[in-house]
Amino acid sequence: MADILAALHFKPWTFIMMAFNLLIVALVLNKLVYKPVSKLLEEREQKIEGSLRDAALAKQRAEEQLKEYEARMQSARQEAQEIIARAQKLGAEMQESIVNQAREEARKTMEKAKAEIQGEKAKALAAIREEVATLAVLAAGRVIGRSLTPADHERLVQEFIAEVGEVQ
Repeated sequence: MADILAALHFKPWTFIMMAFNLLIVALVLNKLVYKPVSKLLEEREQKIEGSLRDAALAKQRAEEQLKEYEARMQSARQEAQEIIARAQKLGAEMQESIVNQAREEARKTMEKAKAEIQGEKAKALAAIREEVATLAVLAAGRVIGRSLTPADHERLVQEFIAEVGEVQ
């Protein structure tokens, strides 16, 4: 083994110094490079995880807002349908009210016209009765052959009108 070490030009002090230098370089690299790079990678990992959490939270909020928006839209549609239904119902009620009012006005107009017709009919009948009575008294006066006094004439007319009124 000593031959092998001599062939390799192995010197124990050089080996120890090289090992010591390697250890110092490893410690310096660990302190100056590995720890900062590890810390930087860990921070970056935490930042990415935080961004992913924020994105998931934002997605969840967006979904909740979408559901809320859809609920509001559904509510608005339903409210619009209710408003349309109320308007249609109100329109039907107004139509029915107007028709009923027109019918009532037509009925009142018919009653008024009938009353006017009855009044005019009564006036016409009264005028006819009076005229017939006058003619009857005149005819009776001629038949009797004597003239009647205005008082007799008035009395006979009134009696005739009363008799004709009872007949009807």
